[in-house]
Amino acid sequence: MKIFKFLIFILLFDIIVSNIFLKNTEYWKIPNWDNKFWRISSDKYHHDILPNTNEIETWGGKLRKKLITNSIGFVDKSNREIEKIDHLKKRILLIGDSFIEGAGLDYEYTVAGLLDNYLGEKYDVLNSAVGSYSPSIYFKKTKYYLDMGYKFDQAIIFLDVSDIFDELFIQFDEKGEIKTFTETKNRKLFKNYLYKFGRFLRDNTVTFRFLALISDKTEVLKNYTKLKFKAASELDKKFLSTNRDDVMFYRMTHIDRGYWTFNDEKFLYVNKGLKQSEKYLIKLFNLLEKNNIPSTLIIYPWPTQIFYGDNYHEEYWFNFAKEQNIEFLSMYEYFRSNNPKKMIFDTFLYGDIHWNKAGTKVIFENLIKNINF
Repeated sequence: MKIFKFLIFILLFDIIVSNIFLKNTEYWKIPNWDNKFWRISSDKYHHDILPNTNEIETWGGKLRKKLITNSIGFVDKSNREIEKIDHLKKRILLIGDSFIEGAGLDYEYTVAGLLDNYLGEKYDVLNSAVGSYSPSIYFKKTKYYLDMGYKFDQAIIFLDVSDIFDELFIQFDEKGEIKTFTETKNRKLFKNYLYKFGRFLRDNTVTFRFLALISDKTEVLKNYTKLKFKAASELDKKFLSTNRDDVMFYRMTHIDRGYWTFNDEKFLYVNKGLKQSEKYLIKLFNLLEKNNIPSTLIIYPWPTQIFYGDNYHEEYWFNFAKEQNIEFLSMYEYFRSNNPKKMIFDTFLYGDIHWNKAGTKVIFENLIKNINF
């Protein structure tokens, strides 16, 4: 009993000292642990970003980007007010996931930012994309803003390889509405509270913060070592001669959610996601047509498809667009190269599946070339 009281005393003492003397110092800040309060649930379309956000956000552990949203929560160059109707410019609506939101990049280097800079005198570019979006959310979010009275003159829909996989995990209620993160988490209430308590200790005591930091560093080292073993095996090299570029390239080309495009077993696994994606894309394009909004469906490869090829994704959506009479553009050919490894390192974030500045520019230049603005 005395030991228990002593431990409680030490814990309280740690909380008081940490909050009074340490919490507001630079030493306390660890960007990866920031509470991203601006990433919110949506009772209309699953999740979103808070309107008028202006934050520095960490991506992939090291990259830091400015995240700015406008008055309706769309990623933008400033916290500007978006009226329902723009009487001065035509509006282009971008629809997509983390690639179009701009993973790891400040706004001016994203597809939206480049288009905005190029078309800004005549067009207002509105970027509705958010990480982990997929076709059912594309439809629900677009419908929500059209029902609210917002007007758009053109729409570009970017369909990601991972969208098909993500659709497998979107849950609907009895009314056909998408369940939010909160509703899903309530089923695991005890586990949720346990994690919250753990984060409280980490964020309010130097003892648990130090232990959490050691745990994180250990996890990073463990994961890197596992990847290095896998990369060495894949490349038929000795473990010690496998360098960091080898490991990062393996990581970039071996993401599970990208495998379904050339693996028959994975293709069968995601079949439900494909059908659900198709269902909601049809709903989305019908909605856009009903509102007289010309639209184009865009697809693009991950490093996985650039290096290993694609038996399903490109052909599947080419045929879909043809059957549905939808304008279609594949970006695959613009990432083809006699040296695919160099192409991947040149156009994607190091160790990541998202475009870097050069990769984003490839997308932008071919949008300008192929789409009538």
